[in-house]
Amino acid sequence: MEKRSMTSRRVNNEVDFCKVYDMGTKEKIEKILLANRISYCCHFEDKGILNRIFPSRSGEKTVCIFRIHDEEVPRARKLVSSILGESRKKRKENKR
Repeated sequence: MEKRSMTSRRVNNEVDFCKVYDMGTKEKIEKILLANRISYCCHFEDKGILNRIFPSRSGEKTVCIFRIHDEEVPRARKLVSSILGESRKKRKENKR
C-alpha cells in the first residue's frame, strides 16, 4: 500500500458509485454496504422547478446517487453486482 502524504488542503476521495431509481433497491444496497463496512452517502437528485410546481407528473422517479470512497469501488462492485443486474433487468422489462 502506498504511503499518503499529508496536505494542508482538504481532500475528497468520494466518487459516484451508482444511481438507484427505486427505494427497495436502495435499501438492499445500503444493507450490503453496511454489512461489509463500506462507508457511503446518498445524494438525491434535485428536482427541477417544474416538479416543484407540479409534483404529480407521471413517470418521474426519485434518483438516489450512492457515493463511496474511491478505493472501495472494486470491492463494492463485486458485492452489489447481483442487485444492480436485477434492477437493470426490471427497467428493461418496464420499458417494453
